[in-house]
Parts: sequence; structure tokens; C-alpha cells
Amino acid sequence: MDLFLIFLAGISTALGPCIVTVLPFVLAYTFGISNSRFEGFLVSFSFMVGFSIVFSTLGVLSSAFGIFLNFTLLKYIAGIFAIIFGILVLFNKNFTFRKEGVFQKFSKKLLKMNNISLPVKILNSIVLGIVYGFGANICADPILAGILTFVASKADVYYGFFALLTYSLGYGIPIIFLSTLGAESKQIVEKIVKKKFITYISGIILIILGLFLIFSV
Repeated sequence: MDLFLIFLAGISTALGPCIVTVLPFVLAYTFGISNSRFEGFLVSFSFMVGFSIVFSTLGVLSSAFGIFLNFTLLKYIAGIFAIIFGILVLFNKNFTFRKEGVFQKFSKKLLKMNNISLPVKILNSIVLGIVYGFGANICADPILAGILTFVASKADVYYGFFALLTYSLGYGIPIIFLSTLGAESKQIVEKIVKKKFITYISGIILIILGLFLIFSV
């Protein structure tokens, strides 16, 4: 159940707070270097692989931190933090510890690389996804922090890896879909922007995860 909620949190992150700030830069990159819908799929999938590496690593590190602490109160503390992060998302109060603009600058440099082969495009997209995971998903930080806090309480490295991989898949599916769709995705994005309820879904999911953690045996 919790993995399903984490998957939904990934989808709602991409279509919620990230759709205005970061997603347009992602789509500009995938459109800019793709010559067909098939290339758009491969490029966006490779991009997802890149940030999945970062997120899954963070999941493992969070779980290892939970194992290191190894005390009963951790799950209650983690649950409270998840609820707090959920409330922040509901009220659109973002925070970050990273510098903005890193991903945008790097993606613009890659867009200037013309006449490159498909394997190079795929490799560049994986690297860009890693950069995105480390320094660009600012809009996702409250949601990601809530999930990492939840994962830490589990104190299970394998769970941490698969939980954040699940989050990455949820996060990546809208990106892959919109990138494969091509120019038509612009109209879809504009419609989603007007429907702010998707952002609220992310916050509600975090609150549910927090409550689930606190009241679970």
C-alpha cells in the first residue's frame, strides 16, 4: 500500500509543483534533441534513468541512516516530519538546500550539441538526469524529503532502494508520456497548470504516509 502511495506521489510531483518550474525545461530539452517520437521516448526514458540513480541512492542512504539510529521513536519522528512536509506542500511552501539554475544551464549546453548520434543523445540524457536529481528538482524537495523520512524509519536498505525507484517511475512516466507526445503536450501542460488540485494530492499523500507510519504496529 505504501509503495503504491509513493508511486502516486511521484506522478503528482511531476504534474503538480514541478510542472511550472522545471518540467518546461525538461520538455524543451527532450523536444530539442529528438527527431521523432521514438527518439523522444528514448531520450526521456534515459533522462528518467539518470535521476532514478540519484533518488534510489538517496533511498539506500536514508535507510542506512535509519539502521544506524535504530531506535523505536524514529518511526514517530519520521511520521511527524512526513505530515509536516505534506502540510507545506498543501500550502505551496517550497524549500530547498540547492542552487537553482544548474539544470537549466546544463541542458542549454547540451541543446547546442548538433548532429550527434542517438547513443550519444541517450548518454547525455542519463548524465542530465543525474544532474537533475542532484540539483534541479527543487520543486519536489518537500515531497522527496517526506518520502526519504518515511523510508528512513523502515531501516531496510532494499526497501529504501525500491521505494525511491518506485517514486522515480511515478515521477518519470508523465515526463516520458509528454516527451513522446511531442508538441501536443504543450496544451496538456497548460490545462494541468490551471488544475492546482494535483499539487494538493501530493500533500495529502504525504500526510497519509505519515499517519500510516505513526499508527502502524
